[in-house]
Amino acid sequence: MDTTASPRIRKVMILLLAAIFLAQLGHGIWDLLFSNYLSNVQGLDAGQRGFLELPRELPGILCFGVICALFFLDEIKLTVLACLLTAIGAFGFMQLQPDCGMVSLSLWIITASLGAHILIGTIDSIVMHTARPENRSLRLGQMRALGTAATLTGALYIGIKWKFFNRDFSVDYAVMGVLMLIAAILLSCVRGTRFPARRSWRESFIIRREYGIYYGLEILHGIRKQLYLTFGYWLMVSTLGQQPSGIGFILLIAGVIGLFTQPLIGWSIKRYGERRVTIFDSIALSVLCLAYAFAPGLLPLSWAVGVVATCFVLDNLLFAMGMARTTYIARICGERRHEITPCIYTGIAINHVASIAYGIIGGIIWELTGGPQAVFLIGGLAVVGAGFLAGRMREDTPSPSKN
Repeated sequence: MDTTASPRIRKVMILLLAAIFLAQLGHGIWDLLFSNYLSNVQGLDAGQRGFLELPRELPGILCFGVICALFFLDEIKLTVLACLLTAIGAFGFMQLQPDCGMVSLSLWIITASLGAHILIGTIDSIVMHTARPENRSLRLGQMRALGTAATLTGALYIGIKWKFFNRDFSVDYAVMGVLMLIAAILLSCVRGTRFPARRSWRESFIIRREYGIYYGLEILHGIRKQLYLTFGYWLMVSTLGQQPSGIGFILLIAGVIGLFTQPLIGWSIKRYGERRVTIFDSIALSVLCLAYAFAPGLLPLSWAVGVVATCFVLDNLLFAMGMARTTYIARICGERRHEITPCIYTGIAINHVASIAYGIIGGIIWELTGGPQAVFLIGGLAVVGAGFLAGRMREDTPSPSKN
C-alpha cells in the first residue's frame, strides 16, 4: 500500500479500501445479530448456544485446508471467495424458519464463518504484501482502524434501524449479503496488484523451525483470546449481573478509543519493534488477568463492575497488539514472500485449536471451582509464557518515528 501515487494506484487503493470496509461492515452486522437471532428467533437455550460455538469457530481451522486446496488463487481472489461465502451464509439465514434445527443452523453458520475467517487472513496478507516492509505495522494499524470504523457503522445501523424502523432479522441479513456481494464486485475490479504465486498445495503447507516462535505465540494467544471473548463476557453477565445494553455501551467506548489507538499501536511496532511490543502486551494482560480473577471477590459490587469494565475496554484495545505477530512473521519470511499467506493461515488454525480447547477446559474449571479465579489465573500463565517466548523473537532495528 506504499507505492507511487499515480492515478492507477489511487484507483486500485480506493477500490480495495472500499471493498474491505464493506466486507468488514457486513461481518460486523453478522457478529451483532448472531446471539440475538439464536435467542429471539430460534429460541435456543444456553447449552445449544454453547454447542454452536463449534461450527462458528471450526472454520478457523478449516480455512487452512481451503488455502492449501486453492493454492492457485491469489490474495485478492481469496478475499472475493470469502465475501461470497459470507454472503451465501447471510442469505441462508434469511430463509431459515424458527425452530429449524441445529443441522440447518450449523450448515449456514459454517458457510458464513468460513468466509469470515478467510477474510481475516487475506486482509492481513494483502497489507503485508502491498506495504513497504518498514511501513507494514503502520498500514496494518490503519487497516484495523478501518475495520473498527466499519464495526461501529454496523452498530449504528442496527441501533437506528431497530429503534426507529423494524426488528426484522431477514432485512438485516439481506443488507449484510448485499454488502458482501458489492465488496466482492469491487474486489473483482482490482487490477495491477501482484502477489507471489504458489505452484502447488505443498507450498501452502509450511512448517519451519525458524517460524516456531510465531506458531508458539499463536497457540498462547488462542488461550488468551478465550479469556476475553468467552470468560470475560461470562464474568460480566453471570457474576456481575450486567445487561446486554451495559456491555454494548462498554464495547462502544472501546471501539471509539480503538479508532485512535490502533494506528498508534501500529506506529509503536514500527518504532520499538515486535519484540518489545509483544512483551509489553504480556505484562499488561497479566495485570488484567489478576484484576479479572480477584476484583469480583475482593471489591464491593459497584467497584468490581467498574474495575472489570475498565479491564474489558483495555483487553479489547490490547487485541490490536497482535499486529506485531503478523508483521513479525512477514519479516521472518524475508525473501520467501510466497510463504507469508500460508504462515498467517497456519497461525490462525493453531490459534483456533488452542482457543477451542481452552474454551472447553476453562468452562469445566469454572464449574468445578465455582468461580473465575482459576480460569483467569491459569490463562494468565499462558499470557506470561507468551512474554517469555516473545523475548526470543528475532529483533530488527527499530525504525525512526517518521512515516
